[in-house]
Amino acid sequence: MTVWDFRIMLNREPDDDEFDRLFEAGLDDCALVSGRSPYFMCDREADSLMEAILSVLVQLRAVDELWAVGVQHNDGVTLGDAARRHGGRTQASLRQLAAGQRGPGGFPEPVIEADNISVYSWAEVSDWLRTEMGDDIPQVGRSLALADAAVKLACRARIMHRESEVRRLFEVA
Repeated sequence: MTVWDFRIMLNREPDDDEFDRLFEAGLDDCALVSGRSPYFMCDREADSLMEAILSVLVQLRAVDELWAVGVQHNDGVTLGDAARRHGGRTQASLRQLAAGQRGPGGFPEPVIEADNISVYSWAEVSDWLRTEMGDDIPQVGRSLALADAAVKLACRARIMHRESEVRRLFEVA
């Protein structure tokens, strides 16, 4: 087993009674960080990061009307951000790779494009640079970004009262 460090963003801050119930439910390894965007900073022992996150999400159910709205991660990058994280490539080099002007092609697609700004997944870009270009950069886990996307989808489905449809979509996709 490994101790996993992650943050679960909350829809609101629990009151004292709710915090006690969460502690009793097993969230004694998570610290509440208050503020405009409250979150639990967790150090959870589990076989995998996904299992650790899932166990915290299950324990949050001890309090009605309190739920996770995201899992904090730093996966979104512009090509400039990616160049800084990489340390050995320039933004211009990455721009050429992304445009297919250099390299083998197949550079990861942006996860968001808006008003001349493209945001990429650093996990996908670093993996591609390592496997396709042979760059010596550390592997980045994709679990946090995947868990965040799943939690955000669950929140949207809950708000729109479409949970069963989204569950079915996961079953057939």
